[in-house]
Parts: sequence; structure tokens; C-alpha cells
Amino acid sequence: MLHALIVRSTLAWVLLLTQGSLIPTAQAADEPAWPTKQIALVVPYPPGAITDTVGRRLGNQLGMALGVPVVIENKAGAGANLGAAYVSNAQPNGATILFTSYGNIMIDSVTEAQHKLTPVAAVGPMTVVMLVRPDLPYKTIEEMVTYARAHPQKISFASVGIGSSYHLLIEQMNTLGKLDMVHIPYKGGAASMADFLGGRVDVMLATWLFAKPYVADNRARAVALVNGERSPALPNLPTVNEQAVPGVKLIDGLGVFAPKGLPQALVARLNKDINRIIQEPEMKAWLTNEAIPPTAMSTAAFEKMLIDEAKPLDKLIRENKIGMK
Repeated sequence: MLHALIVRSTLAWVLLLTQGSLIPTAQAADEPAWPTKQIALVVPYPPGAITDTVGRRLGNQLGMALGVPVVIENKAGAGANLGAAYVSNAQPNGATILFTSYGNIMIDSVTEAQHKLTPVAAVGPMTVVMLVRPDLPYKTIEEMVTYARAHPQKISFASVGIGSSYHLLIEQMNTLGKLDMVHIPYKGGAASMADFLGGRVDVMLATWLFAKPYVADNRARAVALVNGERSPALPNLPTVNEQAVPGVKLIDGLGVFAPKGLPQALVARLNKDINRIIQEPEMKAWLTNEAIPPTAMSTAAFEKMLIDEAKPLDKLIRENKIGMK
């Protein structure tokens, strides 16, 4: 059916976390000057995706902090693995870095490019909702699951690509909920939304930032959160695991990664500036409003979070042979 999805606990990662102000200041004596004239910030999703939207804001502020232009390069495809592979094969000289969802970095599917990447900094977790078309007979997550059990292969469920964290969420629902929904992979959220709105796919996942306008004008119905816990941004929306399929949850967020071998001094400076940017009042307020609570992490906390969240996914995949059929 599909190649095996194997969640890795990744590498032993060492980052430095410091605090500061977003306003560019004179370079500290121990801060390295950025060694390249321009940075390509690779986004492995199409324009319009949440990664692209946040990446452009972050890139603009990061360019001011480092004193060099940061240019967004969209390299979509293969569940974000195409962009990850591109960055992993780039020279570790500061000219190319990756802005992506760390949920996909935790999932080893199409390639093993992730093992050639150095984590730099987390930006924050993403709030992801499950959307159903308003014209369908199920109006809640419980009704949808009941319908899916009674009608095998009648619900088409879109993801942003084979091997993506969204795909894994669908596989979790099918396995743990004893469902048989049909997975339809796309190259990104915009493509899947177009087919969803056109009536060609029944259910999809989307970040709240992306989904909001479609829910607001009743073109989509948000029936559940797929995160492990309810979100302050949507306090009345239940999670899938609390009311429909226990054990199902998506772990995903936004983060910056670099090619393996980037000098530690440059990793440390990127980490410091990114953490400073996401805590700047205007950026912090914007991220929070878009249901991406900024999360400045220490090295140990970021590594522990990724490893801890990978373990139950690994167990689920191996025990249930998800993607191995």
C-alpha cells in the first residue's frame, strides 16, 4: 500500500537558547557575522500554506536581525520531504535553512533527509482542525465516525501528502477507530482545499489560520481539533481523542532547521534571534491570535519534546503496521 512510516527519535541535538530584543542592535563581541550575503529560507509547502505565511514574517524579521536578506524559496512535494532533502544536501555555510513543520521531521517516510538536518529553533505548535463539508449528513465528530463505520470507503479524507503528519493522523483514525476512510494525498493545503470546496473530497485537516475564513462563511464545518488537547483559541471545539477515537492526536508545530554541520556558533545565533523574534510583542500577539502560541525552547526541552512525542507514534505504527499493508 505505502512505504513504512517510521518515527525516528532523530539525532542528539544541541542548541543554545538566549533572550533579547527584536530591534537590531550592534553585534555583540561573541556573535559571529553572518557568513553569506543572502539566506534562502526553504519552505517545503506551496505559497499560501501556514508555513509560507509564518515563514515570510519570520524571514523578514530574521533578515533585519542578521543584517542579510532572507528570501523565501517554496519547494513543495512528497509530504515536505522534497524541501527537507534540498536543505539537507545544501552546504552548511549559512546560505540555506529550512522552515517546516517539525511533525514531518519526526516522521521518516519518503526520504531520510531529516537525519542530515540540524534543529535550530521551534516557533510554536500549530492548532489543527478537522473540516467536513457542510452538505454532508454528519455534523459532529461522533456522527462522522459513526457514519464511517457504517459506510466503509465512503469518506474521502485529504492530506497534504503521503508520509506527512496529516497522513499519519488519518492512518491513526483508521487503525484505532477501526475505520476504512480513503486517503487522498495532495501536494499542499491549498490544493486539497480547492477540491474540498469543489465537493471532490469529504474531509480534510487544516491549521486554524488557514481554515478560519472557510469556517466563517460556512463553506467548511470544523468538527474537532486533532491536537492532543483543546485550544484556548477554540475552547468549545472537542478533540478527536476525547469524544470519538481515543489515542488519536497530531503533534505538529513550526520550526527552523539547518544542514548538518552548520557551525555551532551560527546555530546558536539563529536560535537566539528566532527566540527573540517570536517573543517580540507584535509578533507574539500575531502568532497567538493565529493559534500558534510562540514557544521559545531550550535545547534540552526541544529535544525532549520531539523524542517523547515520537515514541508513542513509533509504537502505534509498529504494532498496527500502519502504512505497511
